[in-house]
Amino acid sequence: MDARTLVLGDWNPVVRDGIDVLRLVLLGGAVGFAVAGDLGGAVVLGVLGAITVFARFLQLPRVYDLCLTAGMALQGFGEAFGVYDRFEHFDDVVHFTLPLLTAPVVYIALARLDVVPDPRDETHRKHYAGIFTVTLALGIAIGALWEVYEFHSDAWLGTQLSESNSDTVGDLVRDTAGSLVGAALLVAWARFGWGSVRRIPGVNTHEDVSA
Repeated sequence: MDARTLVLGDWNPVVRDGIDVLRLVLLGGAVGFAVAGDLGGAVVLGVLGAITVFARFLQLPRVYDLCLTAGMALQGFGEAFGVYDRFEHFDDVVHFTLPLLTAPVVYIALARLDVVPDPRDETHRKHYAGIFTVTLALGIAIGALWEVYEFHSDAWLGTQLSESNSDTVGDLVRDTAGSLVGAALLVAWARFGWGSVRRIPGVNTHEDVSA
């Protein structure tokens, strides 16, 4: 195996690269927590692992595939190992990084469904402004939905995810900041041709340029 294949992947059809290894770590973690009797940790890791498996079938560009999988791992293992309780600002980091990493992926997924324009379809400024605006809105919406989940989880399940109104507003501010960066990076990705928008299975020398 040469260095390029080691880094970019296509090792074999089942485990293509290190990103797939990280997916397996998530799913293996879910099994491990279930065996240990920690059903909460098992469910979190299982659900987030399933999201990464679904994303695998989207044939995302390697960078965005890595971003999504790493984001799910950060959220999942942080929750399962109680990192939120041990480190005061871990929640701040997650609320910034998750929208940054996931909002562009959601945009690309919607482009595959022809719901929004393909990032590489056109090259005028209004097109890029549209990509930025929609991606930003998606990231903010993801953050807002998570806050809704925290509120109802506290009310119905007795958890303590939402500490106060100030905590909620702070989380939304960080969600927005992360979404801004993620939207800007997706525009730069499309504008300057830093990479493709689709991975071609079995080929690590180039990727397709249309969603």
